[in-house]
Amino acid sequence: MPQFHLYRLVLLVVSVGLTNLPAELFGQKSDPSRLLFLGPNRPVILEMEFVAGRFSIDEMRSQYAKEVFKQLDKDSNGTLSPEEAEQIPTEGRLRVGVERLGEAWTSIDVSPADQQVTLAELTAHIQKALGPPLSIERAPPKLAATVRLYEDLDLNKDGKVSAEEVEQGLKVLQAFDFDDDETLSVAELQPFPISVVQAQQQEQAKEEPVPLFFIRDDAEIELAISGLFDHYSTEEAVSAKILSGLKERDFSRFDLNDDRAWDKDDWELYLKRSRPDFVMKVSLSPPSVEVVKGEYTGRNRPTIDIGGMPVEWRATSKVYQQFDSTRLFLTRFIMSDVDKNKYLDPMEFNGLQADVPFEAVDLDGNQQVTREEIKFFFTMDGLAAQSRLILLLSNETKTLFEILDTNLDRRLNPREFLAGPERLLEYDLNGDQALLPDELMSEFRVTFTQPQLFEIDPARAQTNMMNQRQGRTNEQVSGPVWFSRMDDNLDGEISWREFLGPREMFDTLDTNSDHFIDQSEAEAAEALRTDSGN
Repeated sequence: MPQFHLYRLVLLVVSVGLTNLPAELFGQKSDPSRLLFLGPNRPVILEMEFVAGRFSIDEMRSQYAKEVFKQLDKDSNGTLSPEEAEQIPTEGRLRVGVERLGEAWTSIDVSPADQQVTLAELTAHIQKALGPPLSIERAPPKLAATVRLYEDLDLNKDGKVSAEEVEQGLKVLQAFDFDDDETLSVAELQPFPISVVQAQQQEQAKEEPVPLFFIRDDAEIELAISGLFDHYSTEEAVSAKILSGLKERDFSRFDLNDDRAWDKDDWELYLKRSRPDFVMKVSLSPPSVEVVKGEYTGRNRPTIDIGGMPVEWRATSKVYQQFDSTRLFLTRFIMSDVDKNKYLDPMEFNGLQADVPFEAVDLDGNQQVTREEIKFFFTMDGLAAQSRLILLLSNETKTLFEILDTNLDRRLNPREFLAGPERLLEYDLNGDQALLPDELMSEFRVTFTQPQLFEIDPARAQTNMMNQRQGRTNEQVSGPVWFSRMDDNLDGEISWREFLGPREMFDTLDTNSDHFIDQSEAEAAEALRTDSGN
């Protein structure tokens, strides 16, 4: 049975009120990082200071590497023999089922190459295998963004949606109303299997370029220049017309040959020499974002203007998952140990609902998972998973579906289509009574956080997505009994199709002549009926 030292370490890392640890380990800060954010009409340079928490990422990874080394060093002689080194996990995470280095272990035996692996060599491997301590990632698009509503409503295929086309929306899309309830949900407008939708979201997140780059060294500047030429759809230079958001003096300062365009040399000079437009401090302990230099709106979640595009900044700490998840699995251990023999066999292990194989947690391979193994595995694996930080970029631009869905029930009803032209006016920038894709102003959100501690169970993820694709219905409809019974789709009003009486009575109850009977009209009619004694 291995010795379980890491659990005590992780409790120290995540506990609140640490008082006996070295002061130099508290509030670990990184050197300020320079970033380039490409806006619609100009680039913006940011200088950001990141505070990960009480321990730095390097400190967490070093401690994790020490524990991995202890588990692999079977003879406890302070080095890993060739046989022991072959068991080093390729991706750094110590699990039974993961790929091991095997004969490739010699690639990390470099300082010196002496047919054994030291703790320093293993630490260097794990640092590289776990990925960069801070990276930029793009979030998958929201479900509403995958709905092909815009293309279907553009009846004349002129590239824009007019007020008349929106008014005809329900009639045009009637074929997609599979449950025949006079409303269109995300699921009905996106008639693909959930697994296909998930794959589309992940693929789109990978393919869509990220307009945010680190520019901390020459290599990153080279990548940023390549990315910005793609972003601004040019190969050699970006014209002053495209960069209209820059002040003339700022543009001319870096336009070395005065040709009214920035080529690669101009960009390189700009990225290296230009002062930051914004200086920010971002912390996960406690989660906070502070704008030190530059204009912004909002206090706890500041929004800054990136070349004509609003970008909201957030900090979200997930370190609590470390302790909470381990405690949850320990509780489930007690409930799953049916025979009370203080360990779980493969059948009992299913009660943990841990989304990991039995063999991964059974570290000594004796077909018995003990309480100590659960503590060790989930604290160690969680430490490895959260030993990096990410800037998660998500596109929060409103979609046509969200613009029309005024009651936020994730479905479109007849009233919302009829009210659509008025809603479009808020986004119709050129006043042509139609909506162009470019008129939907881009809005982004950047979240400074750690990765999710545990991978989501695919079955549970599909259930969550299924719920999100369905519309919300108001089960607590008030008003007269006849009103709630006629409201078949539970949208809080009655259409002529739902009404069970004659047309003349419907028109009488519809006092504002909007072709719907809402709750207030139903209650007024009921009051009159009660007063008249009918």
